[in-house]
Amino acid sequence: MKKYKILSILLLFCACVEHKFFFQVTPNGRYEVKYSAHGDKMDLQDHDFPMPSGVEWDIHSTMKQIEAESYDYTAHRFFKRNENFPETFFRGDSIYLGSILKHPIEVSHFYWFFWERFIFKGRLIGRKVENKYPLVRQFMEDIDNPPDGWVKEALIYLLTETLKRTDLEWNTRPIITAELNHWIEKELQSVNDSTLFEELDYYKNLGLDVIMQPAPPILYNEMDSIFKMLEDELEITLELSNDSFEFQLILPGILEYNNADSLAGDTLFWNLSLENYINEDYILTAESGLNYPIRQKWGVALSIILGLLFIIIRMRKNRTH
Repeated sequence: MKKYKILSILLLFCACVEHKFFFQVTPNGRYEVKYSAHGDKMDLQDHDFPMPSGVEWDIHSTMKQIEAESYDYTAHRFFKRNENFPETFFRGDSIYLGSILKHPIEVSHFYWFFWERFIFKGRLIGRKVENKYPLVRQFMEDIDNPPDGWVKEALIYLLTETLKRTDLEWNTRPIITAELNHWIEKELQSVNDSTLFEELDYYKNLGLDVIMQPAPPILYNEMDSIFKMLEDELEITLELSNDSFEFQLILPGILEYNNADSLAGDTLFWNLSLENYINEDYILTAESGLNYPIRQKWGVALSIILGLLFIIIRMRKNRTH
């Protein structure tokens, strides 16, 4: 049976990474993005939050320099009018996209002759931690005093969710579910936290044997992939606990609505951490407008003139009849 890496709980040893995004929207709808990250080299290079890469970005990094306590990474790019921002910067295939933190952002520009609207909508997709593993949530709140059974709860979720997402025959699923529940009750529940953590690979493989051996061999790869995705998702969530994010935004025109944490001059600021999206989506939104009073006055005048002309024409037609 395939071996899986141990779930990382070494949060105390993970250095914090500071992520900053600066968005500036121009009056023609194009927008400029500056990204910067500061932190430990290993933490910058892991996949808890992949950084921008590729020829589209102007990138500068200090990570190739001599050893230092912390490093910097910056990326700069211009986007076209109404071009969507990437929901993730990950480009490889070593991690399933379903595991990674998504951050879809839309910068929209609507132009009418009399006015313009600029709308910024961003989301950090919630990790649903309390729904999936509530004891892990408690552990993240106080890692010095972990609740009893948090590792066990996480492992049970990974196994049961893998089974739930596998495309099994209707008559096979109840059998495997019963065998998994029996193994959890008779063997796993009696294992204390310290033993389970020290021998986690062993118990993971036991659990995977329970759900995979009765399944058709054609489904082994599918079950492997599902378990790996779910495990990566949990590990990335744990690693994100020490990452902070700051979003800055400048919109043209007059601000009409926003949910930013603060405003300094013409710049909106959002500051957040995992706590903000640990369960539900975190929404960033702002809207501004440009009005053209002279055009609006001419529009009103033109409407009045056209209306009068219409009335005059109707009256003349009525007289001829």
